[in-house]
Amino acid sequence: MSSLRNKIISSYTLSNLAIITIALIVFADLNYLHNQISEGENVKDLLTATQQLQNDERNLYQCQEPDAYNRLQSQLDKTEVMYQKFWPIFEEVVEAEELNTLSQRLEHYRVLLESLQDQCDTELLEAQTELLFTSEAISQQVRDLGRRHHKLLGQTTHLASWTLVIALSLVVVMGIVSALFVVRQVIRPIVTLERQLDAVADGEEKKLSLVSGDIEIQSFVQHFNSMLDRLRTQQRQLRHHEKAAALGVLVSGVAHELNNPLSNISTSVQLLLEGDSSDSKELQRQWLTHVDSETDRARRIVRRLLDSVRQPKLNMQSWSASNVVRSAALLIHRQIDPSIFLHIEDVPNTCIQVDRERMQQLFINLIRNAVAAGSKNIWIFADTTTWEESVTNDIEHIHGEVSTISEHEQLLLFTIADDGAGIPEDNLPHLFTPFFTTQSGGEGTGLGLYLVKEIVDEHHGCITVENRTDGGTQFLIWLPVAEEECEA
Repeated sequence: MSSLRNKIISSYTLSNLAIITIALIVFADLNYLHNQISEGENVKDLLTATQQLQNDERNLYQCQEPDAYNRLQSQLDKTEVMYQKFWPIFEEVVEAEELNTLSQRLEHYRVLLESLQDQCDTELLEAQTELLFTSEAISQQVRDLGRRHHKLLGQTTHLASWTLVIALSLVVVMGIVSALFVVRQVIRPIVTLERQLDAVADGEEKKLSLVSGDIEIQSFVQHFNSMLDRLRTQQRQLRHHEKAAALGVLVSGVAHELNNPLSNISTSVQLLLEGDSSDSKELQRQWLTHVDSETDRARRIVRRLLDSVRQPKLNMQSWSASNVVRSAALLIHRQIDPSIFLHIEDVPNTCIQVDRERMQQLFINLIRNAVAAGSKNIWIFADTTTWEESVTNDIEHIHGEVSTISEHEQLLLFTIADDGAGIPEDNLPHLFTPFFTTQSGGEGTGLGLYLVKEIVDEHHGCITVENRTDGGTQFLIWLPVAEEECEA
């Protein structure tokens, strides 16, 4: 399995090896150029020696000095020694045949020089002429060798220049390749991981996906996802503990909510006890009816309080959305004033995986909430959609597991709207808070909408509330569409 560490080390090592190799090639090329320059100096020295040989030869002819012959002989010895010394250099420039010719001319020159002392006057001029011709041929051949070596030196210099240019280009190319390799193999997975982290932070993703085969990134993703799972587990436990801690608040809530109906019951009973036979049966019936009404009211308050803290066992089945909505409307229909119109419009038979009774309670609570807000018309409709198509701009006020609901390909969006008085903007963020109510006179427990949110959470959905532009309020509820067929 690959790792970021190995990739970085490999890239660094290969780059260094490439640079070292190029440096060695450049060093060898420059060293060769240095040797060629040194050899050029040696060729120049040999050419100077042949020229000095010719000068000593002229001095022998013109000055007739006693030691002129010895100087010429000594210069010839130096020239031959230099020639033998520089023989390997000349082999790089000319063919062996030319070098053999130069060797033969030097030997012939020595023979002619040694024969000058034994020549008579008539033969001396001819020997000197031949000696002069031979030295000129030697000098010309050495000059030709110098020109060829100078040409070779120029070619070597040109090659060295191009080698430096190519080496520099290769270094640049290696730098670009290494940078691209690091970007592709190291930086890009990290950038992708950073985007996923932003998506997780924004609630768009539930967990990180593996974006690379590198050990380090896989380990980070696994540990991060494990951390997310532990955090979600802790959050669920925290919510459960908060609900348990709310029992303390529940006690005070029970005392507060039951105080009014119990006081009314106590007053009615005292009036009955203090009454006499002259009291009409109709008045006694009113007091008893009032006691029964307040008792039923207290029972409803207790039921709602208990529903808010207990965790019911859900009976999840696939039901059609229209079945759930219409059954809830049938249950609440006789409990609302006949002057209030409940419009069930465009609810499809799309299947949803729900606890039917809990969802009925959700719609009943929302309808009661709309009635309490003074609505004369209540509309319920739904539509199959996707998260991207239906999500509102104000995503911060959406309650529920957004990261979970957004992963589903198809959703069912319920809209429960009314034409009531609407909700003050300051109260919108607190509507789903336990015991928060805007009703006066002790009529509301502040748990209806809290239970609605709890039911939505149980079904892994989302809910939000907003005021309608033409008056009233509307609740939006997103639920996942079931994959299997409906029960009914």
